Amino acid sequence: MKKIIDFLCSELGRFVIGAVFFINALAFDIKQFSVVSLILYICALATSGFSVYVDAIKGLLRRDFLDEKFLMSIASIGAMIIGEYTEGVAVMLFFLLGELFEHKAVTSSRKRIKSLLDICPDEATVVRDGEETVVDADEVEVGDTVIIKAGDRVPVDAIVLSGFADADTSAITGESVPRAVSPGSHIESGSIIIGGALVCRAEKCASESSAVRILEMIENANENKAKEENFITAFSRVYTPIVVGLAILIAIIPPAFGLTEWSDSVYRALIFLVISCPCALVISVPMAFFAGIGSAASRGILYKGGNSFSPVAKTKTVAFDKTGTLTVGEFSVIGVLANTIPEDELLEYASAIEQYSNHPIARSIVKKRSSSLAALDVKELAGRGSVGIVNGKSIVVGNVLLMSDLGVNLPKEALLSDNSLVFVSIDKNFVGAIEISDKIKNEARNAIKMLRKVGVSRTLVLSGDKKSRAESIGAELGIDEIKSELLPEDKYDLLKREIDKNKGKVMYVGDGINDAPALALADVGVAMGAVGSDSAIESADLVIMSDNLERLPEAIIIARRTLRIAKQNIVFALGVKIAIMILSAFGIANMWLAVFADVGVAVLAILNSMRNLIGGRADK
Repeated sequence: MKKIIDFLCSELGRFVIGAVFFINALAFDIKQFSVVSLILYICALATSGFSVYVDAIKGLLRRDFLDEKFLMSIASIGAMIIGEYTEGVAVMLFFLLGELFEHKAVTSSRKRIKSLLDICPDEATVVRDGEETVVDADEVEVGDTVIIKAGDRVPVDAIVLSGFADADTSAITGESVPRAVSPGSHIESGSIIIGGALVCRAEKCASESSAVRILEMIENANENKAKEENFITAFSRVYTPIVVGLAILIAIIPPAFGLTEWSDSVYRALIFLVISCPCALVISVPMAFFAGIGSAASRGILYKGGNSFSPVAKTKTVAFDKTGTLTVGEFSVIGVLANTIPEDELLEYASAIEQYSNHPIARSIVKKRSSSLAALDVKELAGRGSVGIVNGKSIVVGNVLLMSDLGVNLPKEALLSDNSLVFVSIDKNFVGAIEISDKIKNEARNAIKMLRKVGVSRTLVLSGDKKSRAESIGAELGIDEIKSELLPEDKYDLLKREIDKNKGKVMYVGDGINDAPALALADVGVAMGAVGSDSAIESADLVIMSDNLERLPEAIIIARRTLRIAKQNIVFALGVKIAIMILSAFGIANMWLAVFADVGVAVLAILNSMRNLIGGRADK
């Protein structure tokens, strides 16, 4: 019984009941039972239009009445008053049908996004006091040992301590191929473990993990409206009062000069009002951006708002950070160049300092040799390295810029390697260097080609790495310009000059703390989210939740398609409405054509917007 009542109270139920009354009214009208048909017409209108009239009255009370529901109320009641019963009920039924279709489309779009984001497990298995305990995911603390079995979703961002398995990261990164994980691997919350069990250490609490961060980004995306959406809001505020005024003039002026009968003139004005309803614009344009955000999210591309689409679509220059962006970011120590102390001692001092850093190079040193030494007053200097006190000695671990700033003299032979070098000094005396190697991402070369294919005319690298290494990677990838040995402020200044001289939009792609200023400055800041620091992700406009650079050209294609669909909807809706409004003013259009101009155009525009849920690849 409750289900029946709920159905009858729903929009679909009201539409069905209203339609039944309407059909019966038509039947009695044909048989010329005018009183019975009139009662049925009124029942049909009251049933189908009840919520519309209630909303229109609420709008009147809050002095915000010039919306589509107010216009529909006036048009339907006015048609009934002048004896156009069929049109009066039909316009309300079709309006309700359009509302049903709109809500169905929005619900479908939201379900798709929600299914992408329904990735946060409610529970986690942790080891406490030597026993496995099932707790709420929100209760997992940083440092807890977490047991994740085959088929389970990862509850929090963690690092694997033991075990081997594959991780399905498609919900987070959009990558369909499972990723092998083993001791030392990082796994993101929301991933599904396949074919094995893992013992992990929680790196973040649930509220700060990847899955929750993605959810918050997409939920907040709709608050940052594109200029096309803002245009519709501003347009409606001006447009609606104008068309209401025109409708009044159409109703009054012709009969006042004896050009038409009052009933004909009022009928034309009512048709004009129905046509003028801006619902096609109000619904379809935001729908285009909502669908675009959903389409991008399914590919692991997170737009922070509709206002990011336009600059992404107009991108002509792309600047890249090197480490962790063009390269894998998984460094390994390939050599130790000891100068005045043994290699093991040099590594232990360096590891004692670097264990407090999340930089990929620092992690590679700690992975090579963990230190039992305690470090005090450790400070990480973005883009240069770290300093601290170990056993009462001042330890500096960093690049040539940091050594130069602190007055540490480096021998010429220590600068000859083509690989990255991390220099170590004790009490301002150079004691050796650690040779680090990284490799270019497999898809980097193809991503650069795809960017050129979609219209990016210029690429450059802004790197803090040594000149020989940066130029070697840039030449291998076909980058137009390479800038190396840069501090974060240098990247910022170079990017500012690039923006000032560039006619198109400038995109910056990075992942580290030192990239945050450049990401915030760029027309489009893109953070590589899977490995990116929180500050980089916070500063960016767009987040690529995988390390796959091929998502960049896809993001540009999605942005262009979204803007194209939004503009198509604006032109189509306004074009059809203006044409039929002109016809109605001269008495050529009837109420059925008005219904098409309102509901029909809205439905077609919504269908056009829903095309955006189809994912787009740059190679298509």
